[in-house]
Amino acid sequence: MPRTTLQRTVLLLVLMISLPGAPASSVHAQETPPIWSRVAGIPADVTLVDVVMPGPEVAWAVGSQEQEPRGVVYRLSLAQNRWHVTRDATFDQPLSGVAALDAERVVVVGGAGLIARRNAGGAWAREDPGIANLWLSAVQLFDDGRAGWAMGAVDGTERDRAVALRLNDGRWTEAGIEDPGSDSYVEAIHFFAPGVGWAVGSHIWYLRGNEWRLDRQLEFCPGDMCRQQLSGVRAIDAERAWLVGTRRFMCMFCPDQIVMGRHDASGWHDAFPEGTAAVLPPLAPGHYDSAMLSGLTFVGADDGLAVGWRRYQDEQFNFVIQAFALRYSRGAWSYETLGERIVPSHVAMADATHALVVGYGGLLLSYGYGEQGAPPEAPAGNPARPVPDPGLPEVRYFAPTGHTLRGAFRGYWEANGGLERFGYPLTEEFTTTRAEDGRTYTVQYFERARFEAHPEHQGTRYAVLLGLLGRELTAGRADEAPFRPIGPPRTADTCYFPETGHRIAPEFAGFWREKGGLPIFGYPISEPFTEINAADGQPYLVQYFERSRFEYHPGAGGPPGKVMLGLLGSEYLRRSGIGGQ
Repeated sequence: MPRTTLQRTVLLLVLMISLPGAPASSVHAQETPPIWSRVAGIPADVTLVDVVMPGPEVAWAVGSQEQEPRGVVYRLSLAQNRWHVTRDATFDQPLSGVAALDAERVVVVGGAGLIARRNAGGAWAREDPGIANLWLSAVQLFDDGRAGWAMGAVDGTERDRAVALRLNDGRWTEAGIEDPGSDSYVEAIHFFAPGVGWAVGSHIWYLRGNEWRLDRQLEFCPGDMCRQQLSGVRAIDAERAWLVGTRRFMCMFCPDQIVMGRHDASGWHDAFPEGTAAVLPPLAPGHYDSAMLSGLTFVGADDGLAVGWRRYQDEQFNFVIQAFALRYSRGAWSYETLGERIVPSHVAMADATHALVVGYGGLLLSYGYGEQGAPPEAPAGNPARPVPDPGLPEVRYFAPTGHTLRGAFRGYWEANGGLERFGYPLTEEFTTTRAEDGRTYTVQYFERARFEAHPEHQGTRYAVLLGLLGRELTAGRADEAPFRPIGPPRTADTCYFPETGHRIAPEFAGFWREKGGLPIFGYPISEPFTEINAADGQPYLVQYFERSRFEYHPGAGGPPGKVMLGLLGSEYLRRSGIGGQ
């Protein structure tokens, strides 16, 4: 694996450890100013590293999934002014670059020299360049896909070496690229014409004809204690171009700095020769503030976007991650925030008012398409009414209840116990306004739980939370003996919670700890007691928690004393009337 990819992986791990088909006219009609909005549908264990938009209603994104690991290709389609996400292909190597001729024809590149082409019929075929230890990071096509370039690096035993592959008459062959004599790699490429382009990574190269030559006019790290990592480049015409990246200092507590270069008839120039303070507003004066730029795109000469993130200390010296975009318009760059605790990797624009950003943790942001957070409307206004199987690969359908599971809710369900813990879905996703705070939430009911989407926590483990069904279903029972706080025990007891004044019964303590603890079940809100189960009319030892009811089923099969979760979702729907047809 080339060092650029390894550095990116290590950096992301450090960041995570430090964290606590619509008509075209409908796309461009904007009744309100364009906004950035999170798009659901990418699993949280997927890192997307490249995205391309052949038009305002379709996009392709590639990356890797941690579980396998494996390379993944997603097709993004706009219908009824909403983005719909579909996994189109999976490969045995991580993917780093994508080029699309249109809505159907795509080429992707990645690890182990992987090059794969998708034809208009949807079939994928590999094109092997035959070079060992090759990692390809970027690709661009010309001449209706018959010509193009793919670039990256060969991971050598002593040092990495930048590599350029030229596509001609359907064959990939290695082309000459000037060797700087040190570690080198290509991270991004862009061309104004088939024989006029730029490549950046460890260095800057330019193409004139068929040979890549080093351009040493602009170096952001002349000393030994600094390394430049150039991550994006765009050729505007035969003379003008832009590049972005990061100046990384070789010391533990030295903050990284963004870099940006512009090229004109006289050569390359530092876009911020006096420093980046004019474009990066101070977030916490005097505190640690590290910034990186990871992606760049332009449409025409006058509209561009660069994306990156900052890791800084707030006034209480807590580390915070904040994603941002730099927008180029009317000859100047301006700053806008994308949200906290998210890490973008790349950006694509369809036109001046429509863009997509991808990144770590299933990140997908859209710009200019309106709010994307709301789910589709429930069938006939009743979210509990069964729906037909949509037959989509990213949607899981449950025939026993006639409901679907998708997006962030599917990811949470599958990662935290699935059917055994939560049961079948009993509704589709729908929005509801909660009386306690007057806010509107996207929710979905399951036999044993209610899922709630919390976009304010996107990028963290709390983007999906379980509703407080235990509290809601026991409202009005505070005067009953089991729900009265018992007070602190005389001796230390790790099962006692002063927040609610209750302790977890020995029959339930192990299950609570092993199956999720506080984030999944919440605090105990009652003592253990015997209660008649509404589902079968039998008495069981139970204990209520904020989000669940534990039931002790001695005769439920398996080991004696099996703990099961109560059907709180089913009970809530019956009481509320939502389940009626």
